[in-house]
Amino acid sequence: MMRKVLESYFPFFNELDEDDRQRMSFYSFTQDFKAGDVILAPDDKCSNIIIVIEGRLKSLYSDREHPLLLYYLNENDVCTLASSQQLYGIGNKIALIADMDSRILKTPSSLFKELKDKYPQMSIYLRKNFMDRFSDILYILRSKGLSYAKQQVASYLYDLSLNSSSLTLHVKQEDISLDVGLSRSQVSNILRTLELEGMITSSRGIVQINDLSALGNV
Repeated sequence: MMRKVLESYFPFFNELDEDDRQRMSFYSFTQDFKAGDVILAPDDKCSNIIIVIEGRLKSLYSDREHPLLLYYLNENDVCTLASSQQLYGIGNKIALIADMDSRILKTPSSLFKELKDKYPQMSIYLRKNFMDRFSDILYILRSKGLSYAKQQVASYLYDLSLNSSSLTLHVKQEDISLDVGLSRSQVSNILRTLELEGMITSSRGIVQINDLSALGNV
């Protein structure tokens, strides 16, 4: 039964030696999850290649207070966490949650790691599935990261203006950088963006607030 399942999901399965097909069949298994169940928590090592047989999973980046939704894994989709950790050393901040009642297929990533040098098509399979997701992940993290940093700086200036009861703030970029935990170049770029959007006017050591309400709603 498991052989048929593996044949249907892994295009390279029938190209393996019989002994290796038997090993994959023996160590692979299916598992059911209820909606909301945590399949993989942040900082957990993903030890299996996962394929969604039924249902839907969601992948979250959980390095902040409010996790970011990266993507959904629908039926027949392959989870890239194990391959990203094995091949690229990333993925330890990503959680995997059952978005609805789901059934998944698990095959040990250690077995893939052992066999991928013997069967290059396995490595190609993992890399292709990973790269299909990787560009999307980078785009989401970069755009969300920039948005988050912009919010930090805007909130800092907004609070500083309220606390000083002034729209003219005597504050250096170095001070903002230290207080919000961003690099000076990041702060400089964000101040330039806020200025282009008409919220502030920035000069050496001075930030003039032009639209306090907009700044508070960034």
